[in-house]
Amino acid sequence: MIRILLTVFLASAPAAAAVPLSCAGSAILGTFQVSVRPFSPGPPLPLKSVSAIPAGSRLVWNPVRLPPQASGSGEVAAVIVSAANGDLITLEPRKAAVRAEWQLLDRPQVIALIYGPQGLSEGKIKSLVTRNRDLVRQLADYADQSSQVESLVQALADAQQSGGGADAVLRGFSAQYGVTPQKLDTRAPTDQQAALLLKALLPAAGAYDPLSNRSAQVQQSGGLAASVAGMFFGNPVGLAVGGAALLQNLKTVLFPDTEFRSAFAQTVDKDGMAFCTKSLAPKSKTRTAYLWAYRVPDAKKPTLSLAGAPHLPIGSKSTLLLEHGTASKAKGLDRARDWRLTPVSGGPSIPVDVNPASADSLQIDLSRANTSAGDYQLAASWDWEPLPVAGTLHLHPYADFAQVTLARGEPDKLVEGAGKVAVELSGADFQFVENVALESSAQDAKPEDVRFTLPMGKRAGPQRSLTVNIDTARQGAYRLVLLQSDGVAHKIPLTILPPNPKLSNLPIRLNMGETSQGIHLLGSGLDRIDAASSDAGKITGAPAAHHWSGHIQLNAGVLKDQRFPLLLKVKGLENPLTVPDAIEIVGPRPKILSVRKSQADAPGIQIAADELPAGTPAGLVLQVQASHDAIRPRLELGCETGALRQALTLSPGEPSAGASLTFAGPGVLYLSVDPGAVGYAGCRMAAAVTLDPEGRSDRFVLGRVIRVPRLDKFTLTNERVGDSSYAGTLEGSDLDVIEKTGWDAEHGVPVESIPAPVPGDPARQTVRVVLPWPAPGPHALLYVWLRGENQGRKTSVAY
Repeated sequence: MIRILLTVFLASAPAAAAVPLSCAGSAILGTFQVSVRPFSPGPPLPLKSVSAIPAGSRLVWNPVRLPPQASGSGEVAAVIVSAANGDLITLEPRKAAVRAEWQLLDRPQVIALIYGPQGLSEGKIKSLVTRNRDLVRQLADYADQSSQVESLVQALADAQQSGGGADAVLRGFSAQYGVTPQKLDTRAPTDQQAALLLKALLPAAGAYDPLSNRSAQVQQSGGLAASVAGMFFGNPVGLAVGGAALLQNLKTVLFPDTEFRSAFAQTVDKDGMAFCTKSLAPKSKTRTAYLWAYRVPDAKKPTLSLAGAPHLPIGSKSTLLLEHGTASKAKGLDRARDWRLTPVSGGPSIPVDVNPASADSLQIDLSRANTSAGDYQLAASWDWEPLPVAGTLHLHPYADFAQVTLARGEPDKLVEGAGKVAVELSGADFQFVENVALESSAQDAKPEDVRFTLPMGKRAGPQRSLTVNIDTARQGAYRLVLLQSDGVAHKIPLTILPPNPKLSNLPIRLNMGETSQGIHLLGSGLDRIDAASSDAGKITGAPAAHHWSGHIQLNAGVLKDQRFPLLLKVKGLENPLTVPDAIEIVGPRPKILSVRKSQADAPGIQIAADELPAGTPAGLVLQVQASHDAIRPRLELGCETGALRQALTLSPGEPSAGASLTFAGPGVLYLSVDPGAVGYAGCRMAAAVTLDPEGRSDRFVLGRVIRVPRLDKFTLTNERVGDSSYAGTLEGSDLDVIEKTGWDAEHGVPVESIPAPVPGDPARQTVRVVLPWPAPGPHALLYVWLRGENQGRKTSVAY
């Protein structure tokens, strides 16, 4: 493909006016508008924005501002190189101080403009058509090089003015021109940095030595842009690169008494360019000419398609990916202009800033575009033709996160010790969320990024939910920090709860046939249980010390072996905590129906039916009612009231503390036990039977433990005590419990002596007693009163 090149020659005196911001480290020759107007109807366009110049177009020269000392006789002439055959074509000189136009009969490859303060010789200009064919190649080389350096200087100057860094500019140039990226040492002198840049951009400039005497010509102030401009356009570097041969040919062929100097253009405003040169005094008796060169890309209009269906936020910059296959055609899209969005539903187009972001993407800036939510078509202008972009843009406002919360039921997942938990947020459109972090409510806590996912991926359209992964290592109050692409942070409170209650006594077994039953929960975290419920029946209760206690009113119709979940209302949880199969319905509880007793060795004293003498083994037969024959029942012995010595739990075949339990037949248990091993005197010894799985029976009182003396012998002596009483002696054991003695149950005489041990047999005792005389009959039986009793007990001993 033949590339179009436009080169402009200016001949005038250098300006003495102050250098504008657009002339980096140089003097300004003037400000001009150089544009192209098509042969067909269409507005003139700035030359640098045109991608291709068709034959028949008109080149427009329009001076905007000339230096005060500029001569009115100065002229500017144009020379072009035809793209069709490479011939040089000269166009007549025009006054440089007024607007001028030249019609370009051929599609141009090269154009030159020459300005002379005393005018130009049209005849000498025309002689270029027939002489020195090398001039075509030299013009092309010089224009190509100067266009690149111009762009670099412009970008560096813009970066310096905006406070940006040169490294970003260099990365862009490396990609655009295919040169090796250079890393600048910002501490080095700017002329050395400039030499490094020129060597990378234009390898022929490598012969330049920034330390030689010639380096004094390089601009020493104004920054890196000024140094690059001065080095290329204002000293032998530019000439060595390719300009020397060109300018020498121009001097020899056309202007033997003219000194040619380089000029370069920098953008002043949207359509204007400032032509700049080095501030050097003109030589005596020598005219000066200035050369500016520019290469027109001759790029064809690309065909562009958006990748996918982009969804973009209103009010921010966004990147648009181009469809695969159109990316290579997008190169040079910086020449596309007048970008606009047109509503699909109809309506006027809306101007918008769009710039190439990479080889396969565009950056669109909606921060200043007056757009509303909806679907749009993107388009631009390419020279004088429209440049549509296939595909539809979907624009959305940023969501208001004021109503964002964890979705229903999600807070219950955030329990300490649950690991990393995925929870869902709802309440807004999350498609433009760029980052999510979690921060503690503790002072000076730093947020930590957390992983998040969107149902359809990023910017795939409105998305009403967002899933984040939360580490539940530590309970407490936290905030989720959601950052959208506009950079605004939104904080959503959440709480990581303490561990859920854990029950350790499951299943809870409930017996058929009992409407109201106690229910007791054991485990951890029970203080957070506000209430419990079940389909098995109505539950009431509250936390107690180390457990949760209550009652259940069992529903009618429940059946044996049914299982029910237990629902716990826990502080902090949105939904009840379900404990599956926590309740099991079993058969009726066992029941002790009756007890029969026998004494292994009679103590020689009257014993009531409900009394169990301590120290004497008792045999008890318990009649038990159960829903099945228990394989291994357990019998618990204790005191219903009174002082307990020790509780015993017995199973058949497993004696304990001298007590034993055996089967005596269906539903019958035989218990052998010393009541004194269970309780002290006064203990109402009770038993309860436990069967699996029916549970424990109610307590059944077996009898009251009493301490009774063992009476082995009674002797009435001849010792007279008083007028009508005689002393006697009782022999046996545990005689200290005897408070009184007598001949009947109503009249007793206090025992005032203390029992004394029998020599040689400390387990036996004797005690002196006093009885009235005469006795009621021969060999009358003795009565004794135990301490605290008001009625005597009949004994088996007589005088």
